[in-house]
Amino acid sequence: MPRVPSSTSTSRPRARAASGTRASATEGARRTQTERSDAMRKRLIDATLHCLTNDGYAGTTVSSIVRRAGVSRGAHLHHFPTKNALILEATEFLMRRAYRVLGEMLLAIAEDENRVAAVVDGAWKAIYGTRQFGAYFELIAAAKHDPELARAMQTLSERTMRTIDGAIVHYFEKRGENVETPRDLFVLTHWLMSGLAAGERASVTAADSQHFLGVWARLIATQMRAKRGVRTAPPRPPEWISG
Repeated sequence: MPRVPSSTSTSRPRARAASGTRASATEGARRTQTERSDAMRKRLIDATLHCLTNDGYAGTTVSSIVRRAGVSRGAHLHHFPTKNALILEATEFLMRRAYRVLGEMLLAIAEDENRVAAVVDGAWKAIYGTRQFGAYFELIAAAKHDPELARAMQTLSERTMRTIDGAIVHYFEKRGENVETPRDLFVLTHWLMSGLAAGERASVTAADSQHFLGVWARLIATQMRAKRGVRTAPPRPPEWISG
């Protein structure tokens, strides 16, 4: 006589299936919550950069940020406990964006082209010469009168330089022995572009900027060059693993 399966044996697969369904639903909900949280942070960061660029540091208040983002004060406090915490996160967002843009730009430039000049030109057009980069100047100016902001900006600057150092070593090398290092040349490039960008807000013309950037690109091309055969992105910075 054939054995009849017990109700217990038939219910276990169903229980496991139901449990798996619930787990999948929970995981899906968790991912959705994470996506919602990321989207909210992005809205607040975009609003902060807009306010800094258009209203300056003094005019960038929590009220103006949440109004621009279209969110409540509670949403702001949930993600960022203070205004400076949000401002610094927005600044780091700018730095990360610059890092990604430069990496993508380098990989897109053919090896037979002057990649050093192309990077200088591309960095100016995509980063330093943009209105959004004005937010960085607002923070530099404000840090002179805000010790807490100055310390935070210094920490962020040091972390950014460590990040950029890895990319410089990955992509560039010296032209010979008695020349400057690519790192020193890129630091000088940063300050040259920052100065030109600040100058364009007052007396420097766009034509002036293009002229002096061209002069600078030709000078540093005699000191360094892009490594041949490098067609991969640099390692992800350790500070960004959780970002």
